Amino acid sequence: MEAMSRRLLLALSALLCFALAGGCDPAPSFEPCTSNDECPDDHVCSDGECTPRADVDGGTDRDGGSGRDAGPPAGLESIALDPATADLVSVDGSMPEQTFAVIGTFSDGTTRPLAGPSFTIDPVGVGTIDVASGRFVANGIIGGTATVTAAVPNPAGGELEATGTVSVRLERTLLGDGVPADVADRFAGTPVTDDTRRAQIVYPLDGVVMPQNVYPADLQWLRGASGDLFRVTLEKPSITVTAYLAHDGSPGNHWLVEQAAWRSLAQTDPGSDASITVDRFEAATSEVVAGTPVRVHFARAALTGSVYYWDIERGRIVRIDDGTATRDEFMPSPPLDYTSGSRCVGCHAVSNSGRYMAGRLGGGENIGAVFDLTADLSGDPPPVVFPLDRGGGSLSGTSVRWWFASWSPDDTRMVVTQQEGAGPNQMAIYDPYAGTQMGVAGSLPSNVTHPAWAPDNSQIAYIANLGTNEWGGNNVQGDVAVIDVLGPDTFGSTRVLHSGASLAGDVPGGNADSYPTWSPDSRFIAFAHGTGSRSEDQQSALYVMNRDGTDVVRMDGACGVEGRLEFQPRFSPFEQGGYYWMSFLSRRDYGNADVGTRGTQRQQIWVTAVRSDAAPGEDPSSVPYWLPGQNTTSRNISAYWAPRPCRPDGESCTVGSECCGGDCRPDESGALVCSPPPPDRCRMVNETCSTDEDCCDGLSCIGNVCVRAPE
Repeated sequence: MEAMSRRLLLALSALLCFALAGGCDPAPSFEPCTSNDECPDDHVCSDGECTPRADVDGGTDRDGGSGRDAGPPAGLESIALDPATADLVSVDGSMPEQTFAVIGTFSDGTTRPLAGPSFTIDPVGVGTIDVASGRFVANGIIGGTATVTAAVPNPAGGELEATGTVSVRLERTLLGDGVPADVADRFAGTPVTDDTRRAQIVYPLDGVVMPQNVYPADLQWLRGASGDLFRVTLEKPSITVTAYLAHDGSPGNHWLVEQAAWRSLAQTDPGSDASITVDRFEAATSEVVAGTPVRVHFARAALTGSVYYWDIERGRIVRIDDGTATRDEFMPSPPLDYTSGSRCVGCHAVSNSGRYMAGRLGGGENIGAVFDLTADLSGDPPPVVFPLDRGGGSLSGTSVRWWFASWSPDDTRMVVTQQEGAGPNQMAIYDPYAGTQMGVAGSLPSNVTHPAWAPDNSQIAYIANLGTNEWGGNNVQGDVAVIDVLGPDTFGSTRVLHSGASLAGDVPGGNADSYPTWSPDSRFIAFAHGTGSRSEDQQSALYVMNRDGTDVVRMDGACGVEGRLEFQPRFSPFEQGGYYWMSFLSRRDYGNADVGTRGTQRQQIWVTAVRSDAAPGEDPSSVPYWLPGQNTTSRNISAYWAPRPCRPDGESCTVGSECCGGDCRPDESGALVCSPPPPDRCRMVNETCSTDEDCCDGLSCIGNVCVRAPE
């Protein structure tokens, strides 16, 4: 009735206008509608008709304006979003959109669209919304559900708010080389279940936990023959990636996931596990054999740094930067040991800042050197921080010697273990820039190896009570012990925290503890235990305990319940996504024999996520992932993670957890860059930040991470 009366009044006004004034602008046309999408851009759907936006909320003001600044409409009681929910689908990177409007309900029971609302969206990862028009555009990179909030002035003061949701689902289809045009049809039939013929996924491992910025996994499976086709499906609630691949006779039982698809999978629905399945179309029978899915969990974490590890066959320290799979021999020509004629550097240790590396040169000489990792080390010889003695044409003479080293938290000292003559290994403290041994207050222990300086500078952990004539890299017995750090070059008492013999009845047994390592907050110590510390021929598993030696737990998640091939644990400096992240080396199979190490027992570096909030007695470790970029034909050991600062706003990125602001979004050109978080969302403990203002109350931004403010 109201709409009819309105049309009648408009018609009469038009007739009067022509009769009295000889003509005027024609009356607006009111087309029927059910939503704003059915109306022209300058109209909204009001009372079932397309109405000019200028006529909404009482028309024009006394000065002929649009009425937007005239204050809230009288009698406005509540508002609602139109639509309240929107479900969009992005196909192969498309960017679907949805425009939201605000519907007001008035005291007389009428409803109509309102002009001038402001719109926000959270989280911002799935797309952007125009603050004034309510036009949402998905970025086609991240799927999931976001909350849309609209606000208008409240006649009673303040603002009225309404919320709704927009859900974006990503669907991507990828075709490998040699895939026939009808490949989808070949997989359309009902699959058969046959464990003897299915494509069994052997990497990634089921239940693995990975950071978001890990390089894409090289999916590997068993069973496949030339002519077979494979359908790989990667799924979360808001994303499905389907890849069709052909086995061409070359190593074909694997697929390195496309990087864009992997990044989308990692960031979409961060609270949900991804499912990966490989179905096989067997050419010999023309049957589809169903695969069995494996689960992958992506933590909201980015391990932004470089891993330095020892490639034993090359005799070189190799670097792999975060998010890549590129091996960098940054020091191709280590200093020549003229005694043995070798150019080997190993048993290295990287400083906490990531700037310096200590290494042991040569074979039997064990000459110590320190390198500045920010310098160009590609020369021959590369520069060293303190000079090496080449007197007499050899690196002998007065050159410093050590077996193993660890840096103090402030990079000003190194603790080393060294051997004089045929005596036991001694602990010593060195100035790493002068290469000179420091005098200390207190007594340092002997018959020790594998030192590890605590990040909080309170203690040094090490392995004590070695067997007779054990040089420390091949101990078959030993205990985890600590010495107190009381001040600069000042040390206190020593004590054993864990006896290696106490685990003689565990899997794999043995009496040898080795390689203690501190969690980044110094709360826990992880270590290896087994028949010996040599990774090429001994057996070992990983354990973790409180820093006082209590609550010793076997890390079954990382090792496997019967695992006995895990050595050299080393915590990274990162605590992100609710986890510590720890590297270790293992002789377990990586993938299949085509592109992995299956059947070789060749040492490779793996990474496990270790829960920082695990209950006492609970195994905090997770199923590990293989560190991407390694040479699978080499033995790789002794990994150190050097930190890298988080990326500031405007710098390129791949996932949000790499950014100081916490969000990685397309800029105006569509390139992914680090972007500031929404201004109304503060950062919690251990989340990245740029300034103190980014952090919630009581927290400070230190090292680009929100932490408890020092008291």
